[in-house]
Amino acid sequence: MQFIIYMCMMYLQEIRKKTQMIAQKNTIPHRLSRGGFDLLERRIVEEKLKRQQAESGSAELIYPPSLLSRHEKWKLARTKLGGQMTSEKSLEISLYIVSS
Repeated sequence: MQFIIYMCMMYLQEIRKKTQMIAQKNTIPHRLSRGGFDLLERRIVEEKLKRQQAESGSAELIYPPSLLSRHEKWKLARTKLGGQMTSEKSLEISLYIVSS
């Protein structure tokens, strides 16, 4: 029984080291939760719908809101609540995207 517990702990330590190495290589972290980009897109669409309904003054939907492009979602995922980017590298990449 002790051997099984020891081997399980060794296996978990190997997995832990592997994930730590992967996390160290991530220089452009995002701020998304488990929902990922799908949840971000749903939230943006809901906000656009609320704005459209507020502007029109009625609850009926005039037209569905346009979806975000891929680079806009990328930038939103790496922007903090205060408007700052999560890292200097992500700021450089977002400026490159805008200039392209």
